[in-house]
Amino acid sequence: MCGACGDRTASDWGRPWFSDLAARTAAVTALLRLVTRPGVRAAARSGGWLVTGPTGATTVCGGLSALVAAVRPFGPAVPEFDPAASGRLAVPEQDGREGLRLRVDPGAPRTALRPGLTAMVVPDDDTALRVLAALSTPPWSLRYYLRELSGVGAPWGRPGSVLTGTAVDVVVWLEWARQAGAFDAGTVAARCPLDDRRELDVEIRAGHVVRARWEPASPAS
Repeated sequence: MCGACGDRTASDWGRPWFSDLAARTAAVTALLRLVTRPGVRAAARSGGWLVTGPTGATTVCGGLSALVAAVRPFGPAVPEFDPAASGRLAVPEQDGREGLRLRVDPGAPRTALRPGLTAMVVPDDDTALRVLAALSTPPWSLRYYLRELSGVGAPWGRPGSVLTGTAVDVVVWLEWARQAGAFDAGTVAARCPLDDRRELDVEIRAGHVVRARWEPASPAS
């Protein structure tokens, strides 16, 4: 991964979306569609999942990132994006995180994330990458999400493709592809209906999940 690297499964950005059994069951359905090796099983359970591999070895998974990591060795590096209709996500209450506008300006002084910001200007791409990494992991992921990024010419600083489909299938595929490194150099986003009032809004830049929340559904949704 670019910038401030780390374990791709260390922070479970998907946890709020799988807080009930129906959503965790839907994740199993979506995930097993991506598996190509026979004999792999997964079951939703209280607080997470239990994965059984082809040899009978089991792995207890407490979050989406761990679930995908346990199953991904039994499928293609990056499966074809073809979301089906595996079920639904849980929809958490909207949190109180602030949206952060991040801009790169070579004349800017060096600065650091701190509580209470709504905008941040950094002097170079490397610093911006470190901010993206921080926004994707606690404690800063609990305070902020990335609202906007400007001043970066690299692919991860530009708008990327926007995926849509059944939200649970899109989220599972995104995490699988993210762990495979498919977005390490670029940007991808997702806007998926959750119900008739809300839609999922996810963005990944340089391999970091910098936004995962819901927004009111647009009239076209």
